[in-house]
Order: sequence, then structure tokens, then C-alpha cells
Amino acid sequence: MYPPEIAQRFKDQAGQKYRPSNGTEGEIFLAAWCARCIHEAAHRADPDNEDGCLIIAASFAFDIEDEEYPQEWQYGEDGQPKCTAFAATEKDYRCPLTPDLFEVCKGSGFKTSEAKE
Repeated sequence: MYPPEIAQRFKDQAGQKYRPSNGTEGEIFLAAWCARCIHEAAHRADPDNEDGCLIIAASFAFDIEDEEYPQEWQYGEDGQPKCTAFAATEKDYRCPLTPDLFEVCKGSGFKTSEAKE
């Protein structure tokens, strides 16, 4: 999530609670961890399903100093933020409305870096 030179600065905080510093960082964290986690899969498949991850809800509801703030969101040994409750889904979630751009480009004459000779 962080560039390596930034993550190095957080190595001494390994095991301590992590809280995104702003909404953009929060979205990056959610995309890196929650969007691929089995605990949030039911809610991703059906936004009306209230069986979403309680860790996400608690991260919004409580301040990092509160006892109820999730311990699962913490800095790893490498200085990168992580969720210790993460369990990968069998297949990464992908928005069904977003086209596969490589498929769209096939036959268009556009060459991807893989297709260059």
C-alpha cells in the first residue's frame, strides 16, 4: 500500500493499531484488503445484505484510542498497514459493470506492452 520508503518509517509501529490518515488512504486500504476479503463478500454481492464486516463498521464508529477500535487493523513488521482478520476470497471481486479493457482493446489495433514485439 505504501511505497517502500514510506513503509520503512512505520516498522517501529509493528503490531500497533492503524487508522487511515484521510479518506483517500482509507479507500486505498479498503481496496487492498476489504475488497478481496471473504468477511465482506456478502455485502459486496448485495449492498442491502447487512452481513458486512464489523471491523469496517467499528473503524468508522470508534476513535483509534477507544477500546472498541479494531485491533485487526495494524502495522505489519514491514511497516505496511494490514488487517489480521483478512481471508482471501476464492476469486477477487470485480465490478460486473466495468469492462475488461484488454478484451475491449483486442482487434482495435491498440497494442498493449505485452503485445509489442
